[in-house]
Amino acid sequence: MKSEQKIVELLAEMVKGQDRLTDEVSGMKKEISSVKKEILNMKGEVVKLNLNTSENSRAVLKLADEIRLVAEHEKRIAKLESIVLK
Repeated sequence: MKSEQKIVELLAEMVKGQDRLTDEVSGMKKEISSVKKEILNMKGEVVKLNLNTSENSRAVLKLADEIRLVAEHEKRIAKLESIVLK
């Protein structure tokens, strides 16, 4: 009878251990799900940042063209002034 009771106690401990493992796995699944959501949000933010960077790059190139045009106008005006004021 003692050996049967010991076996029952061991089986009960195993079941408790399995319950703890099940709870831990469940918690890990929740954490993984949360991390996945965060990663998806971060991917969305990275896409937005890339779009903003592209827009800013285009704006910088356009501004550089405008500055070049202004610099060319200054040279043309200086050349015209030198011709007119001779």
